[in-house]
Amino acid sequence: MADETTVTLASLDARVREVEVLLEMILRIISTTKPLDRLLEHYGATETQERAFYEMLDELAVRAKGRERDRPTFAYFQMKFDEILPSLRGDRQVMTLVLDTLRLERPAYRELHEYVSAHHWGR
Repeated sequence: MADETTVTLASLDARVREVEVLLEMILRIISTTKPLDRLLEHYGATETQERAFYEMLDELAVRAKGRERDRPTFAYFQMKFDEILPSLRGDRQVMTLVLDTLRLERPAYRELHEYVSAHHWGR
């Protein structure tokens, strides 16, 4: 019985690793389609707003890796979001969708997504 359990656990562990590899590959493929661009475009962002939004995300990604006291907060993200995309001011659903989409974006934004998730932004 112990041998069967060991074999089963080893088999499950191998399957989980395979799924993780496939998921990572899928995320890389999806990131080439620039899902955040599509999302911002869908909600009517201009090219200028998109550039400003990416600049803000780049700043947040750098600050999220910095000293504790310099790390960004959800309130700061909300303020900048509303400033850059005033037509979406206060739309928490779109903000949450944008934050979730970071997981599918380039690696720097995936790291930012991990930070955002760990700090429960928008939840």
